[in-house]
Amino acid sequence: MRRLSGVDADMLYAETPAWHMHVGGVVILDPSTAPGGFGYDQWRALMGHLTRQVPAFCERLVEVPLGLDRPVWVRDPDFDLDTHLHAATLEPPGDRKALADLIGDLNRHKLDRARPLWEAWYIDGLEGGRVGSYFKLHHALMDGVGGTTIMGHIFSFEPDGVYLSDEPASDSEPMPSAPALVLGAAGSLLGIPLRAARLLPRTARSLRRALTRRERGSPDSAALPFRAPRTPFNHPVTARRAMAFCSVPLADAKTVREAFDATINDVVLAVCAGGLRRWLAGQGQLPDSPLVAAVPVSTRTAEQMDELGNRVSGWFATLATNIDDPVERLRLVRQGAADAKGLYESGIEDVVMDWADLPIPLVMTFGARLYAALNVSERMPPVFNLLVSNIRGADTLLYAGGAQVDAIYPLGPVLDSIGLNITVLSYRDSIDFAIVGCPDLSPDLWDLADALPAALAELVDATTAAQDE
Repeated sequence: MRRLSGVDADMLYAETPAWHMHVGGVVILDPSTAPGGFGYDQWRALMGHLTRQVPAFCERLVEVPLGLDRPVWVRDPDFDLDTHLHAATLEPPGDRKALADLIGDLNRHKLDRARPLWEAWYIDGLEGGRVGSYFKLHHALMDGVGGTTIMGHIFSFEPDGVYLSDEPASDSEPMPSAPALVLGAAGSLLGIPLRAARLLPRTARSLRRALTRRERGSPDSAALPFRAPRTPFNHPVTARRAMAFCSVPLADAKTVREAFDATINDVVLAVCAGGLRRWLAGQGQLPDSPLVAAVPVSTRTAEQMDELGNRVSGWFATLATNIDDPVERLRLVRQGAADAKGLYESGIEDVVMDWADLPIPLVMTFGARLYAALNVSERMPPVFNLLVSNIRGADTLLYAGGAQVDAIYPLGPVLDSIGLNITVLSYRDSIDFAIVGCPDLSPDLWDLADALPAALAELVDATTAAQDE
């Protein structure tokens, strides 16, 4: 039995019928490389192997009575692998838009909390004879970096990688009784005042460091919450989801990085900025002030890579979408990222995570429902405009059950009035972008997907021009 952390539990409390906190990923596979063939049975064996290697995929939530404490994960005595596995076939020609339409439809449905919080789909009929694997799990279970690491259990570096094909382990544990859960909650409740008292001095010190670093930074490039302009996707979301994806050459991003003394993350943010500027300008919806992105940052150490749960902080980044010149836009993005990282290193984010451990579910659930009922998000400026996550993937060729991995597209959540998520993962010689949005707010995500490669090409052209001078 494992109790959820405050951050993990927050992923549950925030959910509404329209706001879902599951994440996932789409893996494109080429079955022609599998020595013994690759179909549903081989894929099912991979999923069984994954649940054996990561027993948490066999655990379900157990709520504490009256919401007096955070839920716990307990081995599901009725776990059945096949209730989590599904199959679908795309109609010809099975192109990327047909795949995205299917994933968008599957992504709109919440996970059943009476079972372990994940499901997977085997998808055939993709063009070129390829197949897809769509994995969907709740954010309370793990974050993006942890998910990428743990999903590595189904990947190998050779096409003849061997995997167990047995059913998941049958280890079991007794379900906790209601009295035992309430008794444990009582001890936790009694400790809240003491933990809060200990946090206050740390909070004050971190705030002082953050303010000092803020004063030393560049005020023109700094991004702050509640300063973001409202865009078409910054309104309450519905339950519907859509996705689009694209890939760009990693070599081009490295060329821009070296030319302008930036990081790959700076270049990724600048590509998102340029793509968003093109996309919104094409709709006549480009705000005069710059968009602000929330950028999650993993706090995992090397020893924590295989651990479950969320170990993530974050910072706000200006995207300088009000700047026409791509080089100046990149400069402002880079400076803003440096200033934001300075605030992050002040320790303020760690303190925020510690405060998140204090409220009990009863309070958090009531607060989330009140927030939605009062339509608070429409009564104040957006906290930020969108989420942009950048995850480092493998730089060598991967296989799953012998099938070559052609691309990996990680999918993040959209939030209430934050109806756009761009999650990025580097794999081999490409950077894969996956865009998730609400089609009732943004019905044209493919236009944004097409604008991202154009934004990188614009930066490459600027690099060439700078070198010719």
